[in-house]
Amino acid sequence: MRHVDVAIMFVSLWLLASMLLDALTPKELNVYMIGIAIAPATAVSAALYWLRVPALDFAVVFATVWMASEMVLEMITPARLSPMMSMGAVAPLLIVGIVINIQGRRRAKPIPMPDSRSATS
Repeated sequence: MRHVDVAIMFVSLWLLASMLLDALTPKELNVYMIGIAIAPATAVSAALYWLRVPALDFAVVFATVWMASEMVLEMITPARLSPMMSMGAVAPLLIVGIVINIQGRRRAKPIPMPDSRSATS
C-alpha cells in the first residue's frame, strides 16, 4: 500500500507545483512545458522518499533537483523569468546549507587547550 500512497502523493505535488508555477511564470511558458521540466525532479524525490533516505540527504537532493528544474525552465522559456523565481530556486539550497552548518557546529566538540601549568619544561 505504501507504493500507491507515495505515487499518489508525489503525482499530486507534481500537478500542484506545475499549476502554481504556471500562474507565477510568463504566459509563454504553459503548464505542459512546466510539467515536463519538473517531472524528473519529482520522480527522483519520490524514489528517494520511497527508499526512506535520511531526511537531511533527502533535503539536499530535493533542493538540488529543484534548482536544476529552475535552470531547465529558464532555458526553455522564450521570456525571462522573474528574479523572484530565481530566488525561489536558490532558497532551498540556502536553507539546507544553513541547517547543515548549524548542525555541524552543535555536534563539533571543543578542542581542549593545553594547560600551561601542567606542561613542565
